[in-house]
Parts: sequence; C-alpha cells; structure tokens
Amino acid sequence: MIDMYDIHNHLLPGVDDGPGDFLESIQICEVAQSQNTKMIIATPHRKDVTENHSVHLIKDLVSNINGNLTQKKADIAVKLGMENHVDLDLIQEIENGRALTLNNSVYILVEMPWKDRPSYIERVIADLLESGLIPVLAHPERMRLFEDERELLGELVRMGCKSQLTASSLYGKFGDKAQRASVDMMTEGLIHVIASDTHMAEGQRCYDMDLGFKFAKQIIGSYKATQMVESNPLAIFENQKM
Repeated sequence: MIDMYDIHNHLLPGVDDGPGDFLESIQICEVAQSQNTKMIIATPHRKDVTENHSVHLIKDLVSNINGNLTQKKADIAVKLGMENHVDLDLIQEIENGRALTLNNSVYILVEMPWKDRPSYIERVIADLLESGLIPVLAHPERMRLFEDERELLGELVRMGCKSQLTASSLYGKFGDKAQRASVDMMTEGLIHVIASDTHMAEGQRCYDMDLGFKFAKQIIGSYKATQMVESNPLAIFENQKM
C-alpha cells in the first residue's frame, strides 16, 4: 500500500465550515490514517481566519491536534496552511503573515473566483510567481469559472501554477459535470495533486482519498495516479520541486 499525503483539508474545529468540535477533528485524522495517509495540511479559509479568528489560534489548534495524535501513538501528523481566495489583497496578506503557504513552503493553495473572471486574476497570479511562490489551484473541476473558460486552466498551468483535484469529484460526489471535468483535466495533464478537501468525519464531505486514488488509477494508470497522491504532495510538504 502506498503512503498518501493530503494538502487540502478543513479539519480544524470551529474555524470555517469544517468540523464543529475537537473530537470530530481527531476522527477525521483517524479515518485518514486508516487509508494510509501520513500527513495532512489543515487549510482553513483565509477569510474565516482573518475575520473571525487569528493565525495564532489555528497554530494552537494544529498543535493540540498533534499532541492528541501523539498520545494515541497515531502514525499521522497535521501541518498548517490556508485556502486563500485570489483577490487584490493576497500579496499584502502574505507579507503581513495573515495568508499562509502550505506547511511554510513556496506552494500556496489558492481558490479562484467561483464563476466570474475579474481582470486582476492573471496579475495576482503573476505577482505570486514573481515573488517565488507557486500557486496551487484548488478544485478547478468544480468551478464554474473553468467550466465556462476551459482554456484558462491551461493558461495558468503554463504560467507555472499547479492544480489540485478533489478526490470525490472523480466518482461523482459533486455531480456529473465535475466528474467529467475531472477526467478531462487529468487526461489533458492539467492536474498535479489529488486532495480530500475534507470537511467532516462522515457524510458528503468526508475523507475519501482511497476512493479517489482507485478511480484515478482507472483513468490515468497507477504510476501517474500515485504521483498525484504520494510523490507530488510530498514534494509540497517537503518544499521540493514537484
């Protein structure tokens, strides 16, 4: 069985639209461990953190979760990042420490506007790249923006971005359109990482990297699918070239 690494997960309790309590956060980690996941990056929405909480709080939550996992002798660890909406404030927020990269690496998880294409998108992405950061585009297969403008994802990847697909999109949890887009984007070489985007221990947004990996192998073969759940996300954790 391969090791898996999850770069997009809303497991922190009471921060955004993830679990409501600490126990459910631990349950998510236990489910992830049962699927041979070795590390998770907690990625709360930046807007929720900055408007309602603080970076200090989410660092403490990650520390508390890891402390509990260590007590349980669990073979999994949680690191910290954020899901950052692409807006004109992003560069400034990174500089002042209110927007976080993935595990303090050069990779930064970004969420594009859901359906509209503001004129500043390419400029913000270019500024991130020029500053030495590598944007990782969150779940493009689910977004109306990329459905309406299919060429945009390729343009951003050619600029230097990476992209992250949600595991459950591969087997239809987000509908037929997202499933078809997943297949198309993967076969066109536009996806680099599969992640869980988990929000709860059970139900619609539960941890399902194992199923995502299973379906990815059927689409692009075992070698490329393994890259997307193991070697590529591990490169992000270790701040290495993908």
